[in-house]
Amino acid sequence: MINWNDGLNIGVKKLDDDHKKILNIINTLSVAIRDDEAESVIDSIFDDLEKYTKIHFDREEIFLKKCNYPKIKERIEHHSALIKKFPELKTKLTNSLNTENAQEVSYFLTDWLFNHIIEEDIPATDTFEKCALSKRHVLKQSILKRIINKTTKAFSFTKRIFLLSVIPLTGMLIFAFILLFNDYSRYEDIKKTSSFTHIISNINELAHSLQIERGLSSGYISSSQSKFKDTLNKQRIIVDKSIKSFNNKLMSVHGDKLLVISPFIETFIKDIDSLNNFRKKIDANTVSQSSIINFYTEIIRNILGITSKMAIYNLDKEISSSISSLSSLLQYKESLGLKRAYGTMLIENNEILNKEKYIKFIQLSGSQSTLLNNFNHTATALQKDKLNSIINSNISNKIYNIENSIKNHNFQDVNSVIWFESMTELINGMKIFEDKLTNEINMLIRNELEDATDKLFKWILYSSIIFVLTVIIIYVFEQSSKNEIYQLIDAMKHLARGGRTLKLKSTSTNDEMAKMYSAYETTRQKLLQGDMYTQLYLSKKELEIQRHQKQNLKLEKIAFIDILTGVLNRRKFGEISNKEIERSTRYGRNLSFLMLDIDNFKSLNDTYGHALGDKVLQHFSSTCLNMARSIDVIARIGGEEFAIMLPEVDAEGAYLFAERFREKIYSSQVHIEDKIIKYSVSIGIATLDGDKDKEVKDILQKADKALYRAKESGKNCSIIYT
Repeated sequence: MINWNDGLNIGVKKLDDDHKKILNIINTLSVAIRDDEAESVIDSIFDDLEKYTKIHFDREEIFLKKCNYPKIKERIEHHSALIKKFPELKTKLTNSLNTENAQEVSYFLTDWLFNHIIEEDIPATDTFEKCALSKRHVLKQSILKRIINKTTKAFSFTKRIFLLSVIPLTGMLIFAFILLFNDYSRYEDIKKTSSFTHIISNINELAHSLQIERGLSSGYISSSQSKFKDTLNKQRIIVDKSIKSFNNKLMSVHGDKLLVISPFIETFIKDIDSLNNFRKKIDANTVSQSSIINFYTEIIRNILGITSKMAIYNLDKEISSSISSLSSLLQYKESLGLKRAYGTMLIENNEILNKEKYIKFIQLSGSQSTLLNNFNHTATALQKDKLNSIINSNISNKIYNIENSIKNHNFQDVNSVIWFESMTELINGMKIFEDKLTNEINMLIRNELEDATDKLFKWILYSSIIFVLTVIIIYVFEQSSKNEIYQLIDAMKHLARGGRTLKLKSTSTNDEMAKMYSAYETTRQKLLQGDMYTQLYLSKKELEIQRHQKQNLKLEKIAFIDILTGVLNRRKFGEISNKEIERSTRYGRNLSFLMLDIDNFKSLNDTYGHALGDKVLQHFSSTCLNMARSIDVIARIGGEEFAIMLPEVDAEGAYLFAERFREKIYSSQVHIEDKIIKYSVSIGIATLDGDKDKEVKDILQKADKALYRAKESGKNCSIIYT
């Protein structure tokens, strides 16, 4: 039985399941062979094997064609060749069913399957990933981590080191130019209102946090509550922190400045007071999805109204226009969020007759046009271009088509998941743009303040900024470099501990780290292949041991064992050896034979008697059996002559074995009554020559000649036939 290793998974579930199914069929054959039941299951096993292998090949070829795999023709030829091989294997077993043939077929099938997976399918993993057939699970990452990963992708290791010095220097020159040429004229005026306008970023974050809580609350009501509970609780904490931050920022604004937005502040306070009670109703599931949307929408609309009011405050024209643009964009994103919610409900429920939701959905489209016009009226050309690129993007066109289907009540043509994900992608794009506008507004105000300071303060500020930027850049590039190195270190440790499942793919293309990653992946695949072959070998050895045990029992029953020594007799040794010679010749395997003769054995018999001679023979054969492997075959072929067959052993290995055995005999003693007998052995060695040695007598003649030379050389030595 060969167990599946998860390191063989290629990431395409259907193909991985096919591989497991085929391995189970091959294992079924192996079990049947082990239990001597192969004859009764040959037909069913090969029918299943051919059926499921063909299904697997057809499926794999479809995937490869879909992914434009370059070697598809070669792969199809391989598949076709194997399918044609199955009837041959089945015929071979049917015509001559024996343990050796059955094992040979089982080993062939197992070997084919692992080679197919490791040498063909695993290298195609990248191809499957590129056409989205195989997906890797990616954990949610922090902003800083994403920046580090993108930097690693964009720049090679050496470029990162180079840019580490160039970027801070470039930034120093740019900011030096800005600090030297900025105007100080509006310092006093902008200083009075800077604290007021700085609440814009808090408004944006609070509105966005509430929009997320609205979506999670709606999902909590409409689906399995456990699915959204933890995420919703975490989002509520984020909202509470945003509220607290907003209140703290309001406290820093002078009272007369707050008069402009005081109605919105009062409403905001009331809304926040009612928020906790409404959350309890959500937790108790006592409110409808529509009520949730309406409640949060009113709070968000009031918060966004603060930004709208600030836009008409007596500020610098450029700042005022930017705030107006941001206000329009915030309102537009809010309408997208509502449209996403109503659209999702209409699609999921096919609510053609729900006029209230349908009308709200249609009205949102009209309000969006107005908001876009307002934005275009105050935005700069660059800001308009940016928004137009988002609105005219592929995802917007996709949303437009789905929206038309909803308007025309063609709910069967749309999918709520695709609608929700598409709208979310567009909203996220808007959020990024909003953040950019917010940063631009803050930058305008900050620039006004910085421009108004004296030169000493400019240079102090300049030095601080350069220091911070340099630290950040050094950290990012350092971490991006270490990131690849540490991944490789962890992977190698994983490999050293025996793990084979961790795959590495370099984000770079041709740099040094990519080559190291490639070397690791090659090592992992080879070790994985070795593990599989080890299992195959152990399975083979287990079956061989069982086979030898059965053979030994049969040999004992039919008197193929030499009674005195417990080893095979000459006749049985000849049968087994001839079969092994045929197998080794067919597969080009090594096979060696030893002829062993006890030195001066006749003298021992004449001096001490035949009883002592028998004891020496028993000691000799016992030593042979103890030192031989389970697959080696030992026989007594004459009075004091023995032969040993060593499968899978070449001349050098046979010589080493012979020498160990000879030294063991020479250093041992036979204790009989009050006598201590020491003796030695001469050994002749011959290795199979497939072209000349057709039967065991041919190779034993060579071993016998080598033995004769050993006797002539003074005995107690090992000689290889040449």
